[in-house]
Amino acid sequence: MNNQSASLRDTKLSLGLKLGYGSGAVLDAMVNTTLNIFLLFYATTACGLSAGLAGGALALALVVDAIVEPIIALYSDNFHSRWGRRLPFMLVATPMIMIGMVLLFSLPDTDSQALLFVSLFSCGVLLRVSLSIFNLPFLAAGAEFTDDQAERASIITLRWLISTLGAFITIAIGFSIFFKVEGSIAERQHYAPFAMTLAAIMLLAALTSMHAVRRTLARQHVTAVSRGSLFSTIVEDMRELGRSHSFRVLFGVALLFSTAQGVTQSLGLHANTFFWHITTEQMQLVTLSLGLGLILGAPMAGPIVTRLENKTAVIIGLGGLILMQALPATLKLTGVLTLQGQPLAEALAVIGVFGGILTTIAAIALLTMITNAADEHEHRFGVRREGSYFAGWSFATKAASGLGTFLSGLALQVIDFPVQQSKQLGISLQLPEATSNALGFFYGPGAAVLTVLSALLMIAFHLDRKTHASIMADLQVRRAKALNEGS
Repeated sequence: MNNQSASLRDTKLSLGLKLGYGSGAVLDAMVNTTLNIFLLFYATTACGLSAGLAGGALALALVVDAIVEPIIALYSDNFHSRWGRRLPFMLVATPMIMIGMVLLFSLPDTDSQALLFVSLFSCGVLLRVSLSIFNLPFLAAGAEFTDDQAERASIITLRWLISTLGAFITIAIGFSIFFKVEGSIAERQHYAPFAMTLAAIMLLAALTSMHAVRRTLARQHVTAVSRGSLFSTIVEDMRELGRSHSFRVLFGVALLFSTAQGVTQSLGLHANTFFWHITTEQMQLVTLSLGLGLILGAPMAGPIVTRLENKTAVIIGLGGLILMQALPATLKLTGVLTLQGQPLAEALAVIGVFGGILTTIAAIALLTMITNAADEHEHRFGVRREGSYFAGWSFATKAASGLGTFLSGLALQVIDFPVQQSKQLGISLQLPEATSNALGFFYGPGAAVLTVLSALLMIAFHLDRKTHASIMADLQVRRAKALNEGS
C-alpha cells in the first residue's frame, strides 16, 4: 500500500467510473439468467436429454468450478503485474466466456444420451470456469476502490442494478425475439442465435468494465508479499477462511438462498407450461416481472440497508421471499387459487415484482456484509482477501444454476416427467394431474424450504455495524502507522 492509493480511496468516484465498472456485472447476470431459466428446459425438452442426466451434468460442472474457484481467487489476490492483480484475469476470460456461451446452446442434434451428457458437461465447465476467471477479480476490484461505507454501498447498488438490467435484457431478448412464436421455446434451432446475441452484448460490457478497472489501478491495494509457494499460500488462506465465522455463515446463507432461487428459476418454464398452463406471451410477463422487481428494489435497498442492521435487512428480505415463493403454488394445490389465463398471469406478475424487490434487499445487504467481512479478515489476519470472499459469493450464486438445476432435474425424475414426449409434443403435452401437482410443489413450497434454512442460518451472523466501525477505526490506525514506517 502507498500514500497515493490510500488517499485516493478516501475520495469519491465519479458516477461514470462506477457505471463503467459496474457494466462487468452484465456477464454474470446474462450467463446465470440464461442457465437458470433456459438451460434445463433446452437440454431436456428441446434436446431430449434425460432430466436426471441433465441435472447431473450441470452439477458436475459446478463441482469442477468449485474446485477451481478458490485457486482463481487466491491467485488473483497474490498476482503481480503492471496492470494490477485483477485486470489480466478479466482480459483472458472474456473470449472464453463468449465461446462457452455459444457452445453450450449448440449441443449436438442426436439421440445419444451419452454424447449429450458429455457435451453439456464439457461446455458447462468451459463457461463456468471462464466466468469465474472474469467475475472473481471483477468483484474483488470493486471492493478495493474505496474505504468509505457510503461509496461502497453506492458501488454495490449500481453493480446490482446493472446486473438486474442485464438479466432483464436477457429475458426480454429471449421471449420477445427468439422465442416469441408460440411453441418456439421447445425448438432447438432458436437457442444458438440467442446465445450469439448475448455473447456480443457481453463482449461490449466486458470491454467497458475493463477500461474502468484500468483507470482505477492507483486506488487498488498493493499485492501482499507472498508467504511462500502458491500452493502453500492457498492452503494457508483456506485455513484462514475456515477459521472465519463470518465467512462460514455468509457462505452458507448465500448457498441456500441461491439454490432456492435456482430451483424456482430452473423449474420456471416447466411450471409455467405444465402447472400454471399459461402461454409464451404470458410467461414473458411473469418472468419479466421478477426483473422489474429486482430493478425497483435497488433504490429501496439503499435506505433500508443504511438504517437497519444488514442482518435484519437480510432476514426481512428472506422472510418476505419465502411467502412469495411458497404461497401461489400452495394456494393452487389446495384449491384456493382458481384463476386461469391472463388474470392468473397478471397475479403471478404482481407476486413476481414483490419477490424481486425482496430478493434485491436481501442480496444487497448480503453483498455489503461480504465486503465488511473482508475488512474483518484483514483486521484479524493482516492480509486482504476480497477475491476469496467473493469466490464464496460467486460459488453460491452459481449454485442457482448448478445445485438448483441438479435438484430440479432430480425433481423431474422423481415425478416421472416425460422428457421424450415433451421433445416430440412440446407445449402441447398434457401431464397427468398428479405429475402436474408434484411439479408445482417442488417449484413453490419445496424451493421455499431452502430459503427458510438460509434465514435461520443468518441468525448466527455476529458482525454488526458497531463492531465493523471499531474494526475500520483500528485498521486506519494500522495503515497510517505502516505508511509512516514505509516513508
